Amino acid sequence: MTRVVLHLRQHAGWHAGREERGTIAPLVVMSALLLLAVLAFAVDQGIACAVKVRQENALDAARDACMAPSFALVAKNEGNPGHVVACRFVQVLREEGVEGSVSVWFYEAPREDVPPSRRIWGIGVQVQEASPTIFSQGFGIASLPVASKRVVVAEPFADEVTWRPDIDSGNGRYEWDAAGTVEAPTFFGFVELSEFPDEVQDAVSTAVSAVTSGQKRKERA
Repeated sequence: MTRVVLHLRQHAGWHAGREERGTIAPLVVMSALLLLAVLAFAVDQGIACAVKVRQENALDAARDACMAPSFALVAKNEGNPGHVVACRFVQVLREEGVEGSVSVWFYEAPREDVPPSRRIWGIGVQVQEASPTIFSQGFGIASLPVASKRVVVAEPFADEVTWRPDIDSGNGRYEWDAAGTVEAPTFFGFVELSEFPDEVQDAVSTAVSAVTSGQKRKERA
């Protein structure tokens, strides 16, 4: 009798071990797939980070080109500086390899807000691209969105009274899609500073405050 009981216990243990292995197998497969997904996203995220760096460098190059004295003098004397500045930004961005959509906001502070010798421009630029994936495509993700932006303040000035265009300076948002011609953006005119992104509002308000405070100190002296 003892031998029979021992045999039955060993036989039951053998079945239990086989069931445990059957339960673990799907977990191993799921873990392998999860690890593969993590590695895929890590590689594609690294590619997207490289796109981000390229965007940042391109925005720096475009900013420097627009702030260069030779171009700033031309833009300062244009009847529509907003359009000229926005197109220059996009021209340089395209030359630097940015192929996605671009939005440029341009705002000039009203003449009554600044001294006669000063002008203040607030410029916001945002680029957006889709970074194609390599490994993540197997998980249904064809691309990763990558975006970068810059806010720039320019202050054209003269010794006494700086020239201004008789009409609106081109305040608003200029937009290009990935295939848009540099000289032909879609334009949305804005009037109030409150219509612009917060970063542009803050930059312009700070610049206006600094200029007016300096003018008051000069007058008191």
